[in-house]
Amino acid sequence: MGTAPSVGSVFSPLDEELGLLPGTLAPRQHEHLVHLASWMPFAKVSAMLARLLGVQVGEETVRRLTQVAGRRVEEGQTQAASAPWQEERRATAPPARLVISADGAYVPLLNGQWAEVRTLAIGSCLASEAARTSSEDRVGDLSYFSRMTSAEHFIELAEVETRRRCLVQAQQVGAVMDGAGWLQGLVDVHRPDAVRILDFPHAAEHLSLLLQALQQAGISLPTHCFSRLLHHLKHRGPGALLRLASRLPPQVRERDGVREQLGYFQKRESQMNSPLFRAQGWPIGSGSVESANKLLVQARLKGAGMHWQPRNVNPMLALRTGVCNDRWAELWHMGQRQVSQQQQCQRRERARRRRERLLVLRNPLLLTSPVLPPHDLTLAPLPALLSTPPAPAATLPGSSRPSAHHPWKRGPACVPKKTFAKT
Repeated sequence: MGTAPSVGSVFSPLDEELGLLPGTLAPRQHEHLVHLASWMPFAKVSAMLARLLGVQVGEETVRRLTQVAGRRVEEGQTQAASAPWQEERRATAPPARLVISADGAYVPLLNGQWAEVRTLAIGSCLASEAARTSSEDRVGDLSYFSRMTSAEHFIELAEVETRRRCLVQAQQVGAVMDGAGWLQGLVDVHRPDAVRILDFPHAAEHLSLLLQALQQAGISLPTHCFSRLLHHLKHRGPGALLRLASRLPPQVRERDGVREQLGYFQKRESQMNSPLFRAQGWPIGSGSVESANKLLVQARLKGAGMHWQPRNVNPMLALRTGVCNDRWAELWHMGQRQVSQQQQCQRRERARRRRERLLVLRNPLLLTSPVLPPHDLTLAPLPALLSTPPAPAATLPGSSRPSAHHPWKRGPACVPKKTFAKT
């Protein structure tokens, strides 16, 4: 029986079995570090780890490990959002009524720049018969998704949260938004049949701008005109406001400021029917996303003296969504899966390179063969024997006489060298 060929030296992936991550920290310590860094500044995390766990970790190490973990979670969420949509069987019934709101907030970047972070809030409408006469928004079970990106890309990425909350399967959806155009595009993509509601504080702001423009145009208004119109807008709808606008002289309606505000209300007349929305149990204010901007974005990214590099904002937002949605364990395991996938890809790449080296060793003609691309053969150094020139012949051509390279004509290596004494 012949002997089996040697397979070479291999490494057992014990780090995956133990759940180890790159670095010197234990898995539990690594997780605690990133979890704390998603709530407080990096310097505070370093002090808290030393105080609670007795682990000495520098501020820059905390920053680096947190950013790496956030990028893994961000990559996992991006992959989940781009995955093909599939109808999933759920043990529970689809939600009855959901409320969505979206808005933007600005975060400070390096060199005195600012960038907009877009946030989506999804909650369950908990309004009851008793709450229909109340001014409070009855929205609970809130979850968030936030990214610093363009409006088009944000609408695509937000699908990772809309899928999880079963926005498509919900029986009814209310979209409480302000007047930004990209918000209506978000509703068109994810739930076109949603009940579209204009945020009432946003409408009040534009009403104030309209009255200011009218006063600048020379129109005298009663003392309590703003409060009365606001009361009518909330309890009777936009009819009184639009009737007032139709009675204005044509030269006043065409003035700058007045024309823009009147067009704003006329375009959104159907979204300002506050009495009907309140009777149906829908909120008329986007307080859920306003609180999300404070809790998710401003509480961690707008601290005193904070200025972020653009590439580090989204990793931190990915971690913040995990802690603010009470889904830290799920997002941490998502990051672990990203590490495992990267390690598997690296092992497959190393195995491919080893196979190519073995093929070349067994058949050196593959170096000039078009079967293997030349760039694949240069991934690892080839053995030195393939590049060594052949040894010279030991005999003269056409005879058996030894040549100058014959071993007989070589002196033994142990012969001492001749030395000459000085005279």
